[in-house]
Amino acid sequence: MIRAEVPVPGEGDAIERNYALFGGPFGPVYSFYMEHEPVSRLIARVVWGADIGPFYTSMRVIDEVPRGGVIIDAPCGAGVAFRALRPEQDVRYLAVDLSPAMLRRARSRARKRGLPQIEFIEADAGAVPVADAAADLFLSYFGLHCFHDPAAAVREIGRCLRPGGRVLGGAIVSGPSLRQKVLVRPRRGAFGPVGTAEDVAQWLQDAGIHHVTVDCEGAFVYFSGSRA
Repeated sequence: MIRAEVPVPGEGDAIERNYALFGGPFGPVYSFYMEHEPVSRLIARVVWGADIGPFYTSMRVIDEVPRGGVIIDAPCGAGVAFRALRPEQDVRYLAVDLSPAMLRRARSRARKRGLPQIEFIEADAGAVPVADAAADLFLSYFGLHCFHDPAAAVREIGRCLRPGGRVLGGAIVSGPSLRQKVLVRPRRGAFGPVGTAEDVAQWLQDAGIHHVTVDCEGAFVYFSGSRA
């Protein structure tokens, strides 16, 4: 596993809160229900008033990456997107996460699925240790709302993508609904500053991502685009 320079958690900041959350009892619970789609769908509907189906469907694009291509999955969490990767698929898959606990779960999942092409990197998704224009596909699943600077994390996506490279992702967003006002608490719990659906679209455009789509589903947004 590659270990990049990781920010040192500061008291009360988003990084420290996420270290504590995903390194504690919530980490394995979250990993379990994200891996089991029926459970995840139920929780998403009951808690967030949203459909998480597009999250799982979007992973199919992993199979479209050409031979020798590079996929960055940041943050990878416990590796739920690995389900769309074939053992024989000739790609370089970089699984990036700031949480050592989540990376341990992701490594275990990769072993069980027999996926030797995955490289594990302990790093901030806002500072992925790869060269500019390295990736054919960047997966950014449900991490932006946790980051202390989500706009910078999206700029990093733009830096990592080669011309024509694609980004797919999802995030929790703030908004006008009562559910969002109650559940989405910027800079509290696991949340960083968060942002609205409009913010997500603007971050992508500012990062040089074109053909941007941002689809709202309750408190979730699903986004996509490609590097100019």
